[in-house]
Amino acid sequence: MPENRPARRWPIVVVRTLTVILLLQVLIQAALAGGFITGNVKLLGLHSANAILLVLTSAALLPATILLVRPGRGPWWPIAFSVGLWCAIVMQVGLGFARLVGLHIPLGMAVMGLTAALTWWAFAYRTAAPVLAAGGPS
Repeated sequence: MPENRPARRWPIVVVRTLTVILLLQVLIQAALAGGFITGNVKLLGLHSANAILLVLTSAALLPATILLVRPGRGPWWPIAFSVGLWCAIVMQVGLGFARLVGLHIPLGMAVMGLTAALTWWAFAYRTAAPVLAAGGPS
């Protein structure tokens, strides 16, 4: 007899939590960059430290999106999205440390947009209802 268990809800809660943390870090990163560009050079150290935290937080998003698929029974594409976002953030950090600001700033805007989109999706997503088996008891 097939089991008709509902999708697990806790994986999407983990994804939502991580995307909110990541979005807040990205917004803080932009504020730190703005402060640095306007002359407060002390903010560069905080900007660098937050960049490392962004890499770690975005790395934590990968296992969370895997858990969203199984046991959460969610879609698979957030796994690919989180890998792409992590790669973009790692590239962003590399460009920043290399002082390639002409590429660093536009990629930062892309990271912000992608993070905001994933956060929006995470809160719009609803877990699937249980599927009832065809045919009742004989």
